[in-house]
Amino acid sequence: MILLAVATQTMAQQVRVTVQVIEVPHGELTKWTTGEKLRGPEIHASAVKLASAGGAEILDTSVVVARNAEKARIESIGEVIYPVEPEPSSMGASQIPLDSKVYFPPPPRPWAFSSFATRNVGTTVEIEPTVSPDHKLVDLRLEYEMVDRASLMTWMEYRDELGDGSIRKPIFDTRRLSSALTVVPGTFELFNVFTPKPPAVPAVATRQLLFVRAEVMKLPEP
Repeated sequence: MILLAVATQTMAQQVRVTVQVIEVPHGELTKWTTGEKLRGPEIHASAVKLASAGGAEILDTSVVVARNAEKARIESIGEVIYPVEPEPSSMGASQIPLDSKVYFPPPPRPWAFSSFATRNVGTTVEIEPTVSPDHKLVDLRLEYEMVDRASLMTWMEYRDELGDGSIRKPIFDTRRLSSALTVVPGTFELFNVFTPKPPAVPAVATRQLLFVRAEVMKLPEP
């Protein structure tokens, strides 16, 4: 009966995890961590205050609810499909006899694509929270990925009477984290700092701060 009661109590616990990414000036982060030596909750409060004043930007906020000691995963993504293997036209000169009087007009485009790839663009979050027996700590395992289509790169330029037929492929910006952290329930903690890529200038002017908060939600007795 005691084991059954403990198991029922464990299952009755749910954990709501909030993951938030805020982009702040590099100088502000240096001031908070080196000069003022703020703790995680204070850094989050400073970043949110700076964002409210227009000096920072909240890039993403994800909320996931999972049962204690179980995994949960959410995906907020769009699929980007793009060609990866261009092939030259099959109407090559080697197929036409040298003494042929027949005129073969050139194809409208000198290449085709035989293969395509798909990349998920957006945010993927996977969590596995474990609540301590006294409910004072949460051991949180986190898998986080944010992918943006940053730009298009021109691989080959081509223009004909039909217009622009250049080959362009997308460039993706990826931020990925796989780690674990022990947090106090109900407070934000600084989990990781991303450096935006590719940098616009030699010394990147901003940093992207990833914060997490875990809240233990005990279900009411039936």
